Amino acid sequence: MKWSKLKQLVEDGFAPSLKGRVHIYSTAYQCSCGRGWFTIDGEEIADLSTMLSGSIYPAVNHEATNTRCAKHPAVPMSDRTPGKIVEPGEFSRFDLHKACWEYIHNIGPDRSLLSNNPLIVALSVLSEKIGTRKLKLMAKNSDLHPLVKKLLEFRLAKESKMPSFSLNSNEAEEIET
Repeated sequence: MKWSKLKQLVEDGFAPSLKGRVHIYSTAYQCSCGRGWFTIDGEEIADLSTMLSGSIYPAVNHEATNTRCAKHPAVPMSDRTPGKIVEPGEFSRFDLHKACWEYIHNIGPDRSLLSNNPLIVALSVLSEKIGTRKLKLMAKNSDLHPLVKKLLEFRLAKESKMPSFSLNSNEAEEIET
């Protein structure tokens, strides 16, 4: 499947409060390394550079990526740079593509919340199929990857600003009859 179609499938599943505001991108360069990235309101929040991944680590794939290719270990929470959402080279473009594919075709939103792959969990917190009650419970977890935490906080902030739909008692009675 082409990246453009995969991207469309993923972004079409985003919650209404996020559509047009959060995007995922991928590009390849002549060296075939390329990169992926996440944006919020046009601002890049995470760079998934394959070239950096390959130059910093002995392999371009993150340990949580479901692949038979060589993988590098995850960055421990204790080694993270304060304020950085994704460490340089932590994820590659290949990790993003694989995460999107698995999210759409193999896992689905509910099960993806339990994934050990931060990219898959990040996609799931953006899904319209995951309710805010579940997201609020998830936000209490202090062990969330910074990318997941950033997207989760953004979604919860946008959801709290959306008007909620409620019926007054007369309308509710009309529906029941």
